[in-house]
Amino acid sequence: MKIILKILVILQILVQTIAAQSISLEGGANYFLGDLRKEIKICPYGGANFEYVLSNYTALYVQGTFSYLKLKNNKDFHGLYQFLGRAGIETPEHLLKPAAVGFGISMATVRGKNATPQAENYMLSTSETEFGWHVRLELSMFNIEKFKFGTRFHYDEIWTKPKNSSLLQGGVFVAYAI
Repeated sequence: MKIILKILVILQILVQTIAAQSISLEGGANYFLGDLRKEIKICPYGGANFEYVLSNYTALYVQGTFSYLKLKNNKDFHGLYQFLGRAGIETPEHLLKPAAVGFGISMATVRGKNATPQAENYMLSTSETEFGWHVRLELSMFNIEKFKFGTRFHYDEIWTKPKNSSLLQGGVFVAYAI
């Protein structure tokens, strides 16, 4: 009985917390910078975002995006599966209407879709995960009741060797205030 009461209390706290949150879906294009621009084509991505308002001045967000990256020159892989996770803090849009600016940490996981037996010799055939930092710019376009429509731009600097990898993602989103 005590366990059931604890679970109910936790659920009640979660329901009360959800009142200041929003979720969103996003889609757009990946654009790699530097040397990676020569290796990877511009490819679409899709993602989800969860946002929690802390105060009138800050909001926390957690985001995940998925992409299938097409390679230009590599014959060992058909393409790459990429998951990019982000967590950060941003200014609410009422401070910089209609923009919100954020920054935080990034995690990129990439796995190759093998095309040849030689591909098994690369780390990409099993998975590779790297971390980095990002900044984001959100521009709200319009609202309809609890829905918000707009565009987001993300710049990620992933700490890879021998050089950092730079990625720009730009897309549109629809958010729902819970």
